[in-house]
Amino acid sequence: MKCCFSWTILGLLASGVGGCGGGPTAVPTLTPTPAVASLPAGAYEPGEPGTWTEARCPFVLPEEFEEGTEVNCGFLSVAEHQPDLATAARGRVLMLAVAIFHPPGGASNPDPVIYLSGGPGSSTLEMLRYATQETLAPVFSTGRDLVFFDQRGVGRSRPALDCPALDALGWELLDDTIDGRAVAPEEAAGLVVASLRECHQELSGVADLTAYNSVASAHDVEALRVALGVDQINLWGGSYGTRLALEVMRQHPQAIRSVVLEAVYPPQVDLIVDSPGNFARALDRLFEACAANAVCNTNYPDLPAVLDETVKRFNEQPVMREVVDPFSGERTSTWMNGDTLLSLTLQLLYDSQLRYLLPQQIHAAHEGSFAAFDLARFSLLRLSNSFSRGMMLSVLCHDELPFSSQDAFERQLAEHPRVAGVLSDSIAGGLAFRVCAEWGAGQADAAANEPVVSDIPTLLLTGEFDPITPPDWGRQAASTLSRSFFFEFPGVGHGAVGRATCPDQMFSAFLEDPAQAPDDACIEGMR
Repeated sequence: MKCCFSWTILGLLASGVGGCGGGPTAVPTLTPTPAVASLPAGAYEPGEPGTWTEARCPFVLPEEFEEGTEVNCGFLSVAEHQPDLATAARGRVLMLAVAIFHPPGGASNPDPVIYLSGGPGSSTLEMLRYATQETLAPVFSTGRDLVFFDQRGVGRSRPALDCPALDALGWELLDDTIDGRAVAPEEAAGLVVASLRECHQELSGVADLTAYNSVASAHDVEALRVALGVDQINLWGGSYGTRLALEVMRQHPQAIRSVVLEAVYPPQVDLIVDSPGNFARALDRLFEACAANAVCNTNYPDLPAVLDETVKRFNEQPVMREVVDPFSGERTSTWMNGDTLLSLTLQLLYDSQLRYLLPQQIHAAHEGSFAAFDLARFSLLRLSNSFSRGMMLSVLCHDELPFSSQDAFERQLAEHPRVAGVLSDSIAGGLAFRVCAEWGAGQADAAANEPVVSDIPTLLLTGEFDPITPPDWGRQAASTLSRSFFFEFPGVGHGAVGRATCPDQMFSAFLEDPAQAPDDACIEGMR
């Protein structure tokens, strides 16, 4: 099983790595330079900012990896307010949970790869149980350690800005009722806002929500480099992690040897306003691909009309579904309406392999069969539990909303009516403007919304069918990166590495020699 590290930006619709020859002689395992103290998992006692504390891994390890030899874990203490590393820290101290994976035989190169996860708010560590030697091989084949960590406010780091009541509300509203009482969509949106208001009040007691944003996390990455005792690092960002990687490039360029960005989300784009057009583009690309394929077009003709008619019919007459939770085996009643069906269609476009099921499943839904969509719905609900919603909103409200416009968003909904019902009241759409008005996350400087200009060697990888970070976003980011190499992979959705041999090979080749464009001849074979 391959593990996906480029998780959904904002969890939009979940309410979304052998030895190496030819290098230098083997170097010791990464060892943090500050004083190290022993700490059992779960005993979170922050030290002075910059202190590294070894600990048992506070997450379920993949079966193939042994703690203490192939994986080492610990916690890095950082100041909640960290304008720069030279400033003496005052106030609250956070603990970042870190895991360092070592290639077979140990690292032969001193510069590790640090992975920056998506979301924002997605826990990398909680999902690592699904990783395998195969999924980590693109890094391991270059003789480098691979470092994962949960960003400030996320997952196993402390404090984690979670909103468990909101997650519970999502499950409770599966049948559009509360305590047996029917709940209309407008009331459901109000309940979400009320739950987030309560979560905000609780989180404000343990965190300053103005300190959880991309610039602060970029300083954390530099603090992690210093703690690891290395001169330079390689960054690998996926989805929102690309936004964070670009900010590290802006704030700490001297610390970076190379950067890989996949599913690129640059700071100058407008995530909220662009989302209707991005989703509509991905759907149109699906329709075009099916129409151009003789087998698909013969078996599943008129795909746009079939989808539109199905969405319209089930919005007017939702159907109650008795479905089995694939994780618990429990039976649950849930309504399926047209907008839910469409949101799940868009979500399945993220996955390069599941996309091939969509024409068949859209036609099946038209006939009243929802098997794949039922499975996707429960999988997304389970995945939502690995998101720290408070961190997600703090980043969104601080970094994105100050430079967005509700009027512009409404105009985009009008231009793309097919997806309007999905986004109008989503946390990544109309609801964001309501929530952020009360969240109190502060506002990023105007410079944080500007393109990143850099000569750091950068590889940008995008997918043809990506519904949220389209290929054009990668081109925009590359236009101000003077030593960059941009590639679009046919048939690929949200993220490329770990999904096909070709991007894996190009990823490894770039890490070996960032000064040269990797051989892209294999892309033609993906068509």
